Amino acid sequence: MKRTFIGTVVLLVSVFVAGFFSHLLYQRWTVPFPEGQGYPVTFLPLQPPATRQAEIPLVQAREVEKIRGLAGNQARVRGRVYRVGHSVKSNTHFINFGPSRSSFTGVIFASAFEMFEKKKLHPRSYEGREVEIIGEIKDHPKYGLEIIVEDPSQIKVID
Repeated sequence: MKRTFIGTVVLLVSVFVAGFFSHLLYQRWTVPFPEGQGYPVTFLPLQPPATRQAEIPLVQAREVEKIRGLAGNQARVRGRVYRVGHSVKSNTHFINFGPSRSSFTGVIFASAFEMFEKKKLHPRSYEGREVEIIGEIKDHPKYGLEIIVEDPSQIKVID
């Protein structure tokens, strides 16, 4: 047992001595630099990666099943506006692309309608026209497929 202890102590001392001599040799062969000087280092920031705008899919408003498949994603929905409805109670405008509840709808809430008024646009002006609405498609359990229009720039008149 004493041999193991003595062997361990000898091993630790020899490792310490080897490290000490390595440090002395490193200091001897390394050229010291004057205070405040050293190797010149320059920093060049990396260029930001080229951001390629992902292509937002274009879907016709009458292709309800394709629109449903894109629920939760950004899309461009194009079609002829069937009618523009208005809820007086909530001051919400509904851009309907078909006569039934199952057809696609663009929804303009009262908070966004103020921006339409500032730009002198009224949702009724879209009625009967071919438009494209860009935004996130939502599949609302009660109201069906819709895009919430928060800015007039999300609606582009085609004709």
